[in-house]
Amino acid sequence: MKLKKVLAVGLAGVMTIGMMACGGGQSASSSGATSQKDSGEKQKLVIWSWGADEEKKSREDAVAAFEKAHPEIEVEHSVIPTADHVWDQKMTAALTAGTGPDVIQMSPDYYGLYTEYYEDLNPYVEKEGVDLESVITEGMLDPYYRPDGKLEGMPLLQNVFVMAYNKDLFDEKGIDYPTADWTWDDVAAAAKQFAGGEGADATYGIVNHWIDPPMSIICKGGSAYSDDLTTCEIDSQEVRDGLDLFGDLVQSKAMPDDTAAKSLPKEQLFVSGHAAMYTLGGFETKLISEEIGENFKWDAVSMPKVPNGGKNNLMYATGYSMLKTSQNKDAAWTFLKETTYANEDMAKETCRAGMTACKNIAETYYKDLSYGPITNAAYMESLSDAKLNIWGGAYSAPGDVWTQIWQSVTIDGKTADEAINEYYPALEKAFNEANGK
Repeated sequence: MKLKKVLAVGLAGVMTIGMMACGGGQSASSSGATSQKDSGEKQKLVIWSWGADEEKKSREDAVAAFEKAHPEIEVEHSVIPTADHVWDQKMTAALTAGTGPDVIQMSPDYYGLYTEYYEDLNPYVEKEGVDLESVITEGMLDPYYRPDGKLEGMPLLQNVFVMAYNKDLFDEKGIDYPTADWTWDDVAAAAKQFAGGEGADATYGIVNHWIDPPMSIICKGGSAYSDDLTTCEIDSQEVRDGLDLFGDLVQSKAMPDDTAAKSLPKEQLFVSGHAAMYTLGGFETKLISEEIGENFKWDAVSMPKVPNGGKNNLMYATGYSMLKTSQNKDAAWTFLKETTYANEDMAKETCRAGMTACKNIAETYYKDLSYGPITNAAYMESLSDAKLNIWGGAYSAPGDVWTQIWQSVTIDGKTADEAINEYYPALEKAFNEANGK
């Protein structure tokens, strides 16, 4: 059972969000933590984040907003790339050696993988006297609780996807625009009509996106594993059908193959008018909109429906945790609560890279932000149909095997049956090992 999250008691329960945004309330002190507030010394806070491009800038500007609000805290902030496992290697080495930062970015898709290194935040929340459900965007908090009730992190943001499309290209072909009722079969049928040309003049129906490999698992109603995370479900007809659909998109040249994908980045294929559709994440909407400018008319709809009412979207969620080895836990908690719900300036900076955990800002400022024809309300509406990142964190090893399956189909031209039959034993083994079996 999840620990009850309504923790407001007595007078503390009437604390206003405005007071919290100004640093109101006292931080909880854990055993071994030394408070520097009364000593007059400036507190030192070391923070590690990940991110690139707009995400990186969003992280940096949010931390700058925190520093402005807290001149008494000296912040050392590093944004570490995730490409080529740089983040994983640095994080793992630091956690093992006990040399990590005070606050570290994390994701609920770790499923407790590193929870032994994280401070339990329940005592801090209790002392703060805040009902987290009332100040955090609906649905964001639950994944940060472990089954034993430990609160191992605080949410920062989450992202889902919509299907963007070039209206001019659809008009030229006389093809009806995508709708919320489209399925992936409809997407594939339309995409093939845009395939043509060679080399730099090639046109495609849909951009290849890094979200495609996990999307192929769910697009026909399949699942990677059971909801309780105990059973691998990759070896199903639904997953095979989804994988074959994407393989056919590549083989028909409706989607760029590996060689074409390396010659022109995915976003450039869309913004340059060489691809009719783009799986657009909330973290990149601003960038894509700026690059399109007035080049063509475009819009977006919800992700294609999947059979039997299954989840049709993928969600990427991220937050921050306080490490048990933190030397400045008061400052770390101040950062965590303000990142999540108590500093609206920080929340507005976060909105540039995704839906903020600050409920008030998410439901007002974030929701109303628009980039070209796209408003962020589209992403909020898609949350209920989203499944948490399939191969993140704890399941990165079986995810690596799935990548081999994906490449066998989309690069080597194998059928889904051939690829899954060849690699499934290795994927199932990696999945079981991740579950401690």
